[in-house]
Amino acid sequence: TVLVACGTTVSACWILSLNSWMQTPTGFEIIDGRVHATDWWAVIFNPSFPYRLTHMLLASGLTASFLIAGLSAWRWLRGDRGADVLAALRSGVVVAAVLVPLQIYAGDLHGLNTLRHQPAKIAAIEGVWRDEHGAPLLLFAWPDEGERRNRFEIGVPKLASLILTHDPDGEIRGLDSFRGAHPPVAPLFWSFRVMVGVGVSMLLVSWLAAWALWRRRLPGPWVLRALVAMTFAGWVATLAGWYVTEIGRQPWLVYGVLRTADAASTVPAPMIGLSLTAYLMVYVLLLVAYVSVLFHLAKKAAGAAHG
Repeated sequence: TVLVACGTTVSACWILSLNSWMQTPTGFEIIDGRVHATDWWAVIFNPSFPYRLTHMLLASGLTASFLIAGLSAWRWLRGDRGADVLAALRSGVVVAAVLVPLQIYAGDLHGLNTLRHQPAKIAAIEGVWRDEHGAPLLLFAWPDEGERRNRFEIGVPKLASLILTHDPDGEIRGLDSFRGAHPPVAPLFWSFRVMVGVGVSMLLVSWLAAWALWRRRLPGPWVLRALVAMTFAGWVATLAGWYVTEIGRQPWLVYGVLRTADAASTVPAPMIGLSLTAYLMVYVLLLVAYVSVLFHLAKKAAGAAHG
């Protein structure tokens, strides 16, 4: 188990280093239209790498914690109430309750780094169209790129500026400052809110469960049902976060260096669509199989305990 954890962590480091370089490229020069590395340390440890790596490792820990807690809660509700189930439930809940605040802090640092290096991404995330001092934090809005404004805004005054600049009257550059070079707004705006919304739910559920376990020593039915509902919350939040990351760097493949359109394949669109559909079908089948096996094993363990 330790070897697997170490191996996947090393793999994640290299993957995230590459992806981070595509977001915040450093340590290179362009010669005859080609990118050449001039400083490998700067390439690997580029400005966003430490934040992205920390954010992803914490997300992985939370994903595993809620998976363990959720499956253990499901077993408990089915009458499998052995000491091992309670221990697994406690471990998942406690680890999640500790990691969520750390993830919020790491996310704040990551956001400040993104504001510094990719301000257009932040403008799209916050739905800010024109430069604003004291920008509100939009809890809900419907971004309209055609009219370059938001519809049905519900926001908290000055909170976006306070979070991003640590100054309630701080300036956030708007999307109009990046015409032709900012990402699509609606997908980014909503993906970020899904990620944050799930994260807040994880905080509330983990702390409620930790408090219930500490007070009562045994979990109550509503707490157990909440944990079961949150079993795969980590995957949802992580997927939404990667949507924010990858959609947010558009229209750039390598931010500020190479546009996606300039690296587009010459393969016909229908062929690309067919390949993408095939990949999606395979991964959907794998996901269904994975979830089914997890609950089958949990059900089998519960049956064995009763036997």
